[in-house]
Amino acid sequence: MARKKAKSRRSRRRRAHASFGQKLLVGLSGVILILCAASITYGVFVRRSADGPDAGQFRIEVLNGTGHSGLAHAAQRGLLRRGVDVIEVGNAPHFDYRESVLIARKPGADVETLARLLGCRNTVVQLREGRLEDATLILGADYRELRLDWGMETDLLD
Repeated sequence: MARKKAKSRRSRRRRAHASFGQKLLVGLSGVILILCAASITYGVFVRRSADGPDAGQFRIEVLNGTGHSGLAHAAQRGLLRRGVDVIEVGNAPHFDYRESVLIARKPGADVETLARLLGCRNTVVQLREGRLEDATLILGADYRELRLDWGMETDLLD
C-alpha cells in the first residue's frame, strides 16, 4: 500500500511539473505574439504615417547615373528609411545624367506623388510589361537636392 501512495505522489509531481512547463510555454508564446503584433502595427501605421501617406506603396529600382561609387546603395538606404520599397539597385546605362529622373514603369503608379515626396523634378512615363517595380529612379548630378534622408551618407555628397 505504501508503494502505491509513493507512486501516486510521484505521478502528481510529474503532472505538476509538466503543467508548470506547459503554462510557461503558453505564457512565452503569448508574449512573443504580442511583440509580433506590436512590431507589425509599428511598421504599418507609425513608420509610414511619419514618412508620408503613400511612401510604402511604391516598389522602385534605383540606378546610379552619376558614376559616384556607392551612390545607388546610399540612396537605397535613405529610401528604405522613408518607407519606400527598393527592389533593385544598379548602374544606369551611362553616367552623365545632369538631373535625376523618376520613370513610371506600371500603369496606375502615382509617380507624381513619389516625385513630390522625394523632391524629384523630372518624371517620365515609360511603361514595361511584366516588371515588378512601379518606378525607376535614376540619380543624376543633382542627387544632393533629392530628399532621400541621406543620414550617414554625407561623405558621398562631397
